[in-house]
Parts: sequence; structure tokens; C-alpha cells
Amino acid sequence: MQFKIKRSKLLGGTAKSPGSCDADKDPATGQTPPNDKSAKPSDAPTHGNPKTISPTTKVGKVPKPRKWTNWAGNQTCRPSKILRPTTLQDITDIVRSAKEERKTIRCVAGAHTWSSSSVVEDNGLIVFVNKMIKIFSPVYVEDRGWTVEVETGVTVRALDDYLRKHDPPLAMPANIVLDTACHGGLLALGSHGAATHSRTLSDLACEVKIVDASGTLNTFSRDKDPVEFSAASCNLGLLGVIYSYTLLIEPMFNVVMSDSYPLLLDFFDCPEQGGARLKEMVLQNDQTQILYWPFNTNSKTKRDTTEGRYAKDELWIKQWKRTDKPESVTTAWKLYRSVRQHIESSFGRSTFKLMVAYSKSVLVTGRLFHKILRQPGEMVLAAPDAIHYMSNLEVATVVGLECVFKVDEGFEKPCKAWRFAVDKIHGYAARGEYPVNMTIDMRFIKSSDQIMSYVYDEDPEAIFCTIEIVSVAGTKDFGDFSAKVAQHWISEYNARVHWAKLWEHIPNIVPYLRKQARPQLDQFESIRKKYDPEGLFMNKTFAGILGHKE
Repeated sequence: MQFKIKRSKLLGGTAKSPGSCDADKDPATGQTPPNDKSAKPSDAPTHGNPKTISPTTKVGKVPKPRKWTNWAGNQTCRPSKILRPTTLQDITDIVRSAKEERKTIRCVAGAHTWSSSSVVEDNGLIVFVNKMIKIFSPVYVEDRGWTVEVETGVTVRALDDYLRKHDPPLAMPANIVLDTACHGGLLALGSHGAATHSRTLSDLACEVKIVDASGTLNTFSRDKDPVEFSAASCNLGLLGVIYSYTLLIEPMFNVVMSDSYPLLLDFFDCPEQGGARLKEMVLQNDQTQILYWPFNTNSKTKRDTTEGRYAKDELWIKQWKRTDKPESVTTAWKLYRSVRQHIESSFGRSTFKLMVAYSKSVLVTGRLFHKILRQPGEMVLAAPDAIHYMSNLEVATVVGLECVFKVDEGFEKPCKAWRFAVDKIHGYAARGEYPVNMTIDMRFIKSSDQIMSYVYDEDPEAIFCTIEIVSVAGTKDFGDFSAKVAQHWISEYNARVHWAKLWEHIPNIVPYLRKQARPQLDQFESIRKKYDPEGLFMNKTFAGILGHKE
């Protein structure tokens, strides 16, 4: 199969709304309608009249393909049509019609992915699942606990709100900070939060329902077939159109969330000492996250030394621990935090343009963001309020690269890897170049048994360190900088890449990943062929990884 995918520059272009497409514009006004808002969860029937397609309509009869762009504006393609199913029957009809007309399919949930995982070949189909928003009633089973089934368009926020209102109140054990993302994309690509022991979000799945290339609905579960379930939980959208996930949840719980701001040198000056401190902190917490805004303290010299920055710049360390204590904040405080973050987001939107136009502005914005985002030292919150500690993140049109690697006994590797990235930032700054204007982020998660997970390992107790580098979309030299840092992490620590983040620009990354994980990739490919023998759901992103020749 020949792929002719057109992408914009790695970080360039003006960001559009998630999943925007020229074909979505109002023909009268020429403007793109506002984003769909998450509908109120309900237990409505799963079948009905499609709102956006007709089962009798031939798929793909569009005279001129239109350009589709992801949320960050760094990925584009020209599908013949974007389809928005609302029922399981819609999905089945789409797949069968596409197979008949020999059109490839890729699915989009919230379009927040930075890699080209949702990019389809020219004249293929994009299936936008953000209208698949049914949440089924939670079920309690004695030997398993609580579970809930969700369609793939359900957002993080919608599920959180639904579970809060349940009797008894329920919650996800772990989650990402961004609450506007959809579960379909998060789970299919193996996304993770900061909860070490809960592993990736895909590891919370206990059942997955997927419509394969024949239009058949398949139900995968660990009890039925653990090997195929391992492939289906983190399937990268390659087994078919995912209809729903059933997730493990638990009774609502509170956590103590603490924020501290030590100096860079306190953790990352000496790997031996810093590693010991890091290990102690991570192992005693339920969740740990370390963030760093470069240049977050005032410099009295025109060219600060790297050593000087380590003695002045601060980290932002967040720690979460479960507790039986009641919440320490009021409803009024939660409202205040929400309003304040909306105001901060509005301010940030205009600031981001300045940061791209004037790269040196990071010397000011680094201090500014680090200061205004500071939070109280310690508080007790309900789990969702603590996990989603920042709102409106979607207004920050950013891109990022994330690598993961297994930690060593002394946690010295994470310290060295972090130090390399920070030193590189200040090395570029010494030349008047500023490719990183947002954050470096570190988290720790246990391994996964899902064969396509980037934290796959046969040792269930293995801990992986994840480091993400983020900049505003369009920032000069970010692609070059992030690729060089990733190459170092790969050569020194056998690092892997997060499927949903930027990684395809790393030189020789495909042969490296194939060599590193050949047994798992071959095992997944054998399962994929069973459910999609003709490559209906394949795209260039994963074709090379799985050994397909163009």
C-alpha cells in the first residue's frame, strides 16, 4: 500500500480547533463552527438514527478532499470525508462501506495527539468519535470491584462528573491532567498520568469492544484471551474502530496534594545523592510529578552559567498521597481556583504568540509562569480535583516529545537524563537560542503487560521514568533540540517513545524501535492480521513500526 500523507511542518502552522477541517466550515459564513461540547452522560439506547451520516449513503463520494488538521496544527491530511458516528450501528455501516470502496480509516477522538497516528492516506476516511458519549451504569462484581463501560468519545471530565454523582461516588484510580481529552485516544495509545502503581490508563481496562474490518463487533477480555486482550487494550487503532472500554474504578477517595519548590541542585546536581532523594520520594507517594520552567529566576548577568542556574532556578514538585482525612477546601475555593485559572489561560493565549515571535521572551515568561502557577503548600482534595490541578490546558497550543526508560536501583539514570536536557537548554541559550519555552516534566509509572505499550516489561514491579519536553507550537528549533535530546536518551538508556507525542522526527527511530521490541511487534502484527487482513486501519505511522514496506 502506498501512503501519500501530507503533513505541515513539525511545529509550524496556526492551531485550529481539535479535528478541524475545511469541509466543516459553514458554507454561508466560511467559518468553522464551535467545538462540540461534551453532552450530558446518559443511559440512552445505543442505537438510533445517525445524526451525521446515513447508512445508505456511499462512503467517500466527495469530489474534492479537504484538509484535516489536529489540535496543535502540526499534523494534516486530506481525507475524502470526516464521519461522525453516534451509534454502534453507524460504526458498523462506516466500516463495511469503507471496505467495499477500499478506503482506509483512522479514528480521531479529541485530536490532541501530536504524532501522525490519526493521519489517513489521501482519499481515506477519518472517523471522529467525539459524539460517541454514552456512559453505562457502573457495575459491582465481588471479586473485581467497580467497573464502568464508556464509549470512546466520553471525555475525562464527563466521566469524572458522572462518577461523582453516582451512589456511592466513584472515581478513576489515576488520570491525566487534561480533562477535555477523550478516552478513546487516551486508552488506544496507552497514555498515563502520574500514578506510579496504577500503571498506564490502558492497564485499567478489563474489556474492550472493537468493530473489525469485516464490520463484526469483537469483545476482548483478559479472562477470555489474555494475549489478544493485551493487544486490544493498547491497540493504536489498528484492530478496528473501538466502540467502548470497560474500566476498573473505585469508591471516591481523597488525597493529600503537596507542592514544594526546591532548587534544581537539590535533586539534579549529584546523581548519587539526587537519585537517593528521588527514589525515596517516588516510592512513598501514590503519585509524583516534577516540573521545571527554564529561566524561572531573575538573572543579573546577560549570560548566566548552567551552574548558576542550578543554584537559583526552582523545581515544582507535586506529590499525592491517599488519605482518610476530609477535604480541606470549600466549594467557594474550588470556584475561585477555576475562575483564576480561566483568567490565567486568557492571559496565556496572547503570551504564547509573543513567545513564538520573540524566542528570548522565555527569559521573562519562564519567571512569570513559574510564579503565577504556584499553589498552596498542602491541601486535601477529592481525587479528581487533585489530579486535574490545572484547567483550560487546551488553550495552550503546545507540542512535546516524551521518552521513557526503566529506572536503575539508585534512580541515578533519571537524574542524569534530566540533567542532560537542562544542560542542553542552557547550552542553546548561551548561543542566543531558546527552543524550550514551556516545561520539562518527569513522572514515574510501573510497567505494563500490554504488548504495544511503551512501558511493556515482563517484570510487573519494574518502574519507568517518563520525561517530557514541551514548547509552544511553532517554536523555532524545538524539533532539532528534542530530537538530539531523544537520541542521547536512546543511546544511553535504551529509551522508548510515547506513541501520542512527537517522535517521528527522531533520526532512525523506526529501525531502532523495531530492533528493540521485535518479538512484541511481531506478536501484535499476527493478531492485527486476524482482525484487519487488508490493512483497512493501517497508516504510515505504524506501517514501518510493524515491518510493512511502502
